[in-house]
Amino acid sequence: MSLTLDDFLKKHMKKGGRFVPARLQAALALLEKLRDKASLNLQDHLASKGSSGLESHETFGDRAHKRWGLKPINKNHGRRSSSLQDWGQDLLDMLKKTGFATAEPKKHRRLIDQAQTPFVDALRSILEQKPLEIRLVGHSAESVIRELLTQAEAIGKTGDVAQYLLGAKLMLRRKQDIPAYPANKADRKSWSDQQPRYGDFELENDIFEVAVGLPDEKHIRQVVDALENTDCDIWLLTRAERVPIWKVELEKTKGVDFRRVHVKSVESFIGQNIAELGDFSAKAKREKIRQLVNLYNTRWVEQVGTPGMRILIK
Repeated sequence: MSLTLDDFLKKHMKKGGRFVPARLQAALALLEKLRDKASLNLQDHLASKGSSGLESHETFGDRAHKRWGLKPINKNHGRRSSSLQDWGQDLLDMLKKTGFATAEPKKHRRLIDQAQTPFVDALRSILEQKPLEIRLVGHSAESVIRELLTQAEAIGKTGDVAQYLLGAKLMLRRKQDIPAYPANKADRKSWSDQQPRYGDFELENDIFEVAVGLPDEKHIRQVVDALENTDCDIWLLTRAERVPIWKVELEKTKGVDFRRVHVKSVESFIGQNIAELGDFSAKAKREKIRQLVNLYNTRWVEQVGTPGMRILIK
């Protein structure tokens, strides 16, 4: 069973060579739910027929983490971005091969423990990741953001960190609550959405989309769709060195009206606002960065991020 589970983790629990915490936590919660309901049919464990969510997801997630002495990586235990329907039945089918369906309750507990162990080990390794670290004295707000994104790139989390920093900046700027979605999930339409969302954040008549990589079809299509279906200005935010590349690519794209599209760097867009909010005072700017980091850590990382994305100010 161990080798089979190892293969399962490589196939379904990783993306870009790294574990996806939301999937690990959802798998742990699904296996925990078997202790109460021993069905090996995924549909019996979902919140409703055809749903992509596990019934009592957070309850069983909390129970599993407590059992194994783990802190939840985020508060919803991966409920929003686990892709459970894509792999949940495969996991239950593997358990079926161990004789789980006909085993006595005592053996059930042992088999579930064995199945949960590799997910626990993977989660524990993520929990032990070091946070991102920054110093404020002697650094501009823009250089602080650049340093954070450079560190995030080393752990494959540039897009996530950039999106959550942007959310924290918008929340700090507007002094109002902004929903915390997992990276790249806010702009996806599901069957339950009343209206499609055209970017990572939508505020009044502006849409904000983070695209830290090179130009790609998905993000270009989003810009065009937003222009065609709304009257909003579109802010596409990327890394500083990629701003010219994005501008050239969008200029070649049919349907892109540059009177309503702003291509800016994440570093300058956030950094300039922090400087303005701090009234260009060095001391006040440092305080605003602390507020930004606090919102980022508590509003986004704790709910939809991972410990290795947390920011520590030294």
